[in-house]
Amino acid sequence: MKNIKADRVENILKIEFEMMQSTQNIGGRASCQDDWETFYIMRGSQYASWRDDMLEFWEDFVTKCRNDGRNMVTEKYAKMMRFTDSGYYTQHLEPYLPKTPQESFPLIDEIVTAMVKWELEFAEKYPKISGTGRPITSDQDKYGFTSLETYARGELETYPVELLEMYADYVKELQTEGKSLAMINQGIMVKMYGYDTIEEAEASL
Repeated sequence: MKNIKADRVENILKIEFEMMQSTQNIGGRASCQDDWETFYIMRGSQYASWRDDMLEFWEDFVTKCRNDGRNMVTEKYAKMMRFTDSGYYTQHLEPYLPKTPQESFPLIDEIVTAMVKWELEFAEKYPKISGTGRPITSDQDKYGFTSLETYARGELETYPVELLEMYADYVKELQTEGKSLAMINQGIMVKMYGYDTIEEAEASL
């Protein structure tokens, strides 16, 4: 039987990687723009943890954006600069970006608060794996090295309100069930890197 979810993830990743190729960086082309394998694992493990309704909505949305010539990856990185370089953002980027609806911000706050909590808990339990990724909180932002919190805010600002509502609902479901999205994502990621468990991956570092 055809795996519809896997096909959706694959299609989203191909569209996003295509968008990444035309994203201009202040410091020139980034190495990640040429690294499909790492991109596939990092982004793919995230999307593989999403609910089907979220994936279907996002696939339709990014497909439409591509067809309309809108680059969601460029917008995401530009939105991050509101936090990392507000002066440059205000002067050179904000006037040309789609405005984030006001109703998006409470949903973004809710999602990011849960994500940061889960990531901090994961880091406490698996410090070696956590140490290979981005710093978690925005107070650790550095020029050219963005925290998970800031990255998440920038990305979520590009999501339509409808998807943010689905995402916030998904977060509530996981909280009610006592599950951690960080654990789910990392569990998928370590398998994509060839490990059987998170513990095995942690021990290898």
